[in-house]
Amino acid sequence: MKNISVFTDKIKFPNDRFWAASGSDELYAMAYSPEGEFLMKRMDSLGTCRYVRNHYTFNHEIRSGVRCGGDVYSENENGESVYDFTWINGVYRKFVENGIKPIVELDFLPDKLASLSGDVTQEGTGEKYNNRFYPNDWEKWTALLKAFVRNLADEFGLEEIRTWYFEVWNEPDSWPLESWNMFYKMYDIFVDAVTSVDEKLRVGGPGCFTQQFMFSFLDHVANGTNYVTGEKGTRIDFISYHIYGMSGADNWLGSYPLISPTVQRFSQDLMWVFERMVGRYPSLKNVELHLNEWGVISNYDKSSSVFPPLEVRNSEYSALFMIKLADTILELRRNFNLNLTMMLYWGFAGEDFFGKMFNGNRSLTTKYNICKPIQTAHEFMSLLGSNFVETDLKTGGDEGCIAAADENGAQALVYSFNEFDAERKLPDREYNVEFSGLADGKYTLKVYTMDDAHNNTFRLWERMGRPEVPDAEQLNALYAEQNISADTEFEVEVRNGKFSYSITVPSVSMKLISLEAI
Repeated sequence: MKNISVFTDKIKFPNDRFWAASGSDELYAMAYSPEGEFLMKRMDSLGTCRYVRNHYTFNHEIRSGVRCGGDVYSENENGESVYDFTWINGVYRKFVENGIKPIVELDFLPDKLASLSGDVTQEGTGEKYNNRFYPNDWEKWTALLKAFVRNLADEFGLEEIRTWYFEVWNEPDSWPLESWNMFYKMYDIFVDAVTSVDEKLRVGGPGCFTQQFMFSFLDHVANGTNYVTGEKGTRIDFISYHIYGMSGADNWLGSYPLISPTVQRFSQDLMWVFERMVGRYPSLKNVELHLNEWGVISNYDKSSSVFPPLEVRNSEYSALFMIKLADTILELRRNFNLNLTMMLYWGFAGEDFFGKMFNGNRSLTTKYNICKPIQTAHEFMSLLGSNFVETDLKTGGDEGCIAAADENGAQALVYSFNEFDAERKLPDREYNVEFSGLADGKYTLKVYTMDDAHNNTFRLWERMGRPEVPDAEQLNALYAEQNISADTEFEVEVRNGKFSYSITVPSVSMKLISLEAI
């Protein structure tokens, strides 16, 4: 049996819930849907989402027959700009009413402002777009930016939108290399336009996914000539980057040797981008860092019925991957002062919205308002107290412990997960978890488990025979399964500030020990 010490009186960081964020390509449409409403209300009640992010704020976007774009801009017969922010304001109102802050991407280009010479492809698809390039009329685009942000100030008030983030674009890496300077121009104009409404609004970008682009962009922001002011450098309050455990074309999904996503991929990328690149510019030292798209596998709408490896997006694998990634980021914060304040999962209620049942897509929920294990992992994290505290079981291998505490008690989230091994099977591990620094008195001890048999809607659905249309009894069982329940609960007494409890943690599972002061 291995001992784990949890030092509840040694605060590592405040629990800023950096992991509590989500987004989706169709999020704007979902905001008006029953499926999106269900998830937003659940997130609000359980505290699993601080920020949401979405593309298509400005352009006309139809996906699978559903309106997903703000479609805010048109022109009259005289070529004068006409704005309509009603629909998009309604989307943001839905977010705010559910306790969620928007990350406002000021993209993509309305048809009337789209450059006809654009040759930009979406990552991994080869599909070409004209509205993801620089505008054909810089003055009209600048006026649109200013009008839109002023509209938000009028609708929501400056105090509210100062808590939002304003991001320039999404994944400009796909632009031809010779046009990257036009993106820098877009960024400089974007910063000037947004901050002209209020200096305290938070601006950033570039929302890219390659180190080459990030390095070039940061060099412009730190040392380049500003296209608006003519001076050196451009303001940036947060730097955004995207990482997926596996990304790109889908040919690797069914080919051997099969390749597994790893948490190590994230830590390597984060250290290269934010330590090796950001670290070389003193002016960027205190800028927030956002991982504002992440997922185990990027392949957006591919399903597990066609590509079986995508089954990991249905199962406890994604849940454990998320927990290990959060633990790794905490260690990067502690050991390297990595100022990463957001870890945004890309996949909202897509399967539910499109009526797919455990389809292997990037989604927090599936059909019938059922939470997938990845959403349950967010809900496990929501049970942690207001401060992350020290523990002597360090992450980096195939086990770890995220510990937290506050005046109401303490928690230890212990996990066993080896994503490197194709079989992903480890021997059961026994731990004695010893809490110290507690206030003496009575507590309620609760132990929560996620594995293939506990708090796992996907495995329960498997045991039901994978019904595409579950009957009433099956649905009720799935609804019960998605609400986290403790498998152990009783009253204990803490003396001399210490308490110990022993657990067994199987492979690809986690246990949360919670002490709640009575």
